[in-house]
Amino acid sequence: MKQAYRHGEILLVKIDKLPKGLKEEKSNVLMAGSHANSHTFDKGKIYLKTDGQTFGYLVAKDTKLFHPEHSPKGAKIKDGVYQLIKQVEFTPDGFKPVVD
Repeated sequence: MKQAYRHGEILLVKIDKLPKGLKEEKSNVLMAGSHANSHTFDKGKIYLKTDGQTFGYLVAKDTKLFHPEHSPKGAKIKDGVYQLIKQVEFTPDGFKPVVD
């Protein structure tokens, strides 16, 4: 079973290696959350790429995730490479994005 973390509407799934051809972004924002509460991180590298529900990759090394509502002090994750996936949920009206 793969290691994964859910951080609000983001699912971080640990993968073996970073896909080729990505460019590192100079930002600490994983996703601009709803209600102006962004998901951020420290001590890591982010690579953004839209591919279906995947919106990027995070290389974590001594990394904490932050969100004002549910992790203002930070939540430490294990070192590694993570695929960043925007969560969706099934409702009687069909699939819709998870709003955090």
